[in-house]
Amino acid sequence: MMQKTVEIIEAAKTAMLKDGLSAGYIKSLSYTWNSLLLYSYEKGVEFSEDLCWEFLSNQYGIRHEQNYLSLSGVDKRRKRAMLVLINTLKYGLRSGDKYQCCRFCALCVDDFNSFLEHRKKQNLSITTINKDIYGLNKLSLYLELSAAESVRRINSPNVIGFMKWLSAEGKVPMLREVAGTLRLLLKYLYHSNFLHEDLSEVVPKVKARKDLVPSVYSQDEIESMLKSIDRSGARGKRDYAMVLLAARYGIRASDICSLHFENIHWEENSIEFTTIKTGKNTVLPLSGEVGNAIIEYLKFGRPNTEDKHIFIRFQKPYKEIQPSNIHEIVTRAMRAAGVVIQPGKRHGPHALRASIATEMLKNNVPLPVISESLSHSNTDTTRIYLKVDIWHLKRLTLDVPPLKDVWMGGAPV
Repeated sequence: MMQKTVEIIEAAKTAMLKDGLSAGYIKSLSYTWNSLLLYSYEKGVEFSEDLCWEFLSNQYGIRHEQNYLSLSGVDKRRKRAMLVLINTLKYGLRSGDKYQCCRFCALCVDDFNSFLEHRKKQNLSITTINKDIYGLNKLSLYLELSAAESVRRINSPNVIGFMKWLSAEGKVPMLREVAGTLRLLLKYLYHSNFLHEDLSEVVPKVKARKDLVPSVYSQDEIESMLKSIDRSGARGKRDYAMVLLAARYGIRASDICSLHFENIHWEENSIEFTTIKTGKNTVLPLSGEVGNAIIEYLKFGRPNTEDKHIFIRFQKPYKEIQPSNIHEIVTRAMRAAGVVIQPGKRHGPHALRASIATEMLKNNVPLPVISESLSHSNTDTTRIYLKVDIWHLKRLTLDVPPLKDVWMGGAPV
């Protein structure tokens, strides 16, 4: 039953290599493809478009109609991986992965094409190059409408004017991406001696901070999730130890993957590491529960390898596990435990991190202490968890006054 799925994946890889996509980008999609192979084998079904969407929904909670802007970075990659296979099935090649049409006016075409060739030499994905083309198309239209003389005569008013003109569309994520392309273009033109000054600093910074409510789960749901992990085998022992670190300490997936043996201080009963995201030195107490889980994995589950990372893949070459793998493990455990995952709700290690933060708030742990425990750069980042601190918010509720002289349906009450 897996033969057709294997053939589709191999055909997609061949087409992508032929089109010049980097091996790293193809590898990033392969993680999702490998999970699809296992899923199709367990289901005993052949490859189909319906299988792809069912797999995304059941495995990661990604719905067919879900917009890319609502997805996390890793979920965008997963959906992209399925779209590549679906296009390969339908057309024999990735019709959705071709370069966008360049609509450059005469005064822009040579310099813009030169910039794109420079970008392509960096082995960037087609998605990234297409974002650049989109921004350059917009800039070309603006320069043409404003009767500019040449790309090489762009000045500060042109840069500010273009960003103001583009902001009228009201699409902040798009504006942020175009601003990024514009900075890269201006740097390229300056270093190529096409511009006399570096105007990249003139491009306004576009902030599109998401004002979202954190996804949290109850302690009962988390305990149920932990119990659902089968620890009888080597893989289960590893998965349990990693998820326990996320559930008990709120350690980021990237930091769990980067843990070395030297980070565990057995004599002091502590875990000490430098966080990848903020660069802060973090020291956490090593509980007996977590320590025993790690020891059980090291004694009976870890592959025999000289790699100094604690958590290792089970496939050769034996090396450190990736953060996306931890996300898959947590999601799989939640589904196995029957935890209800509402649409749009996060269901990976970051949700466990948010859950432990809200639990600490519930127990009246001061905000600076929580911030330090989670290795936040400042307490402002930690304040987002106040939105789901239901236990303290309830104390601020006000009684609703009785309604008097209210007109309903044209008649006074």
